[in-house]
Amino acid sequence: MYALLDTAPELRPDALRALRDLVGRDDAEFHDGQFEAVEALVAGRNRALVVQRTGWGKSAVYFVSTLLLRRRGAGPTVLVSPLLALMRDQVAAAARAGVRAVSINSANAHEWSEIMQRLDADEVDVLLVSPSG
Repeated sequence: MYALLDTAPELRPDALRALRDLVGRDDAEFHDGQFEAVEALVAGRNRALVVQRTGWGKSAVYFVSTLLLRRRGAGPTVLVSPLLALMRDQVAAAARAGVRAVSINSANAHEWSEIMQRLDADEVDVLLVSPSG
């Protein structure tokens, strides 16, 4: 059972620090709706559908939420992403925030066994999966 009785005032500072680490800027702030999505996922343990334009920061919602959930004992997050180039960018962005992200796709089949071992050892926070090649 997770200790997820966070409220927005208690959750927001941790979420903001994770966001700032992710983007590498100490003055970064959440875009409209970002923190509310993080709050729904982390404090409410709800599902969230986040639909925004390219570049708005959907990945930030995923990675900040994952980091906060992992600190509370949750398992890895699975993120389905259709673009291999985007996956590489997301793995790099996750690393900046201290989120251990790996990907499984058609281009790295030779790494799947090692990735599964890392998942079994609880060494992965986010698993990005591409449904196509």
